[in-house]
Amino acid sequence: MGCRESTLEGLDTAACKSKHGGRPPGTPRRAGGESVEQIQPDLDPVKRLHKFRNRIAHHEGIWHLPLEARRDDIQTVLGFTAPAAATWVADASRIDDVLARRP
Repeated sequence: MGCRESTLEGLDTAACKSKHGGRPPGTPRRAGGESVEQIQPDLDPVKRLHKFRNRIAHHEGIWHLPLEARRDDIQTVLGFTAPAAATWVADASRIDDVLARRP
């Protein structure tokens, strides 16, 4: 895969162009040699939701998972992308009622 347009800026573009400041994928970001993903692999709510979505898409069980935490992740990501929608979802959601009735 080649570099994208030369007008784009950021670490990925700098790395693609081999400029200072860019890091090739997989390069450790901490002095100890470990990446943020190695220290806290589930730090990112988007990554957690991606894994959660894949479990659902593959018809795997989810009831044993921390569903309240995934609900919070959904609200967080939605708040980043559409704050008005996040407010509406929080007000209209019945997920707490459903979770309260689970076995």
